[in-house]
Amino acid sequence: MNKNNPAEQLRAIRKSKGWSLQDVEHHSNGKWKAVVVGSYERSDRAISLKKAIALMDFYQVPISELFPESTAKIIARNITLDLAKINASLVPQTEKLRNFTRVLSNRRKDWNGYILTIRDNDLAFLSLLLNLDEVATLDYLREAEFLAA
Repeated sequence: MNKNNPAEQLRAIRKSKGWSLQDVEHHSNGKWKAVVVGSYERSDRAISLKKAIALMDFYQVPISELFPESTAKIIARNITLDLAKINASLVPQTEKLRNFTRVLSNRRKDWNGYILTIRDNDLAFLSLLLNLDEVATLDYLREAEFLAA
């Protein structure tokens, strides 16, 4: 199987749930017709982004699972956090991020106080703490302007 092919990923995701195409139709109360989902999985029919998101929501799987290599390329780079902005934030949700950066800085004996570079496995752990997937965690960090330039 080619893990870079979203159509094949759709099939793998469905099968990981142990469902046949008929099971998809049954569990969705007919919203997702077996013939349509099958045609998406065979690449006989293009799926729009809106429908792909809806289908992934139905499967309870992040949309990023359709594009695992693309997601990995986005996340594979090091991410540098602006500690001054994080520590100055008054938003209560930032406390988890502050604690995370404090613990990580102490573990690495990196007390410069200005920036902290996190690695892939750090991002995975931070995502768990924030209850987000890795792409959403990056979006949160970017939107909150916690990434160093």
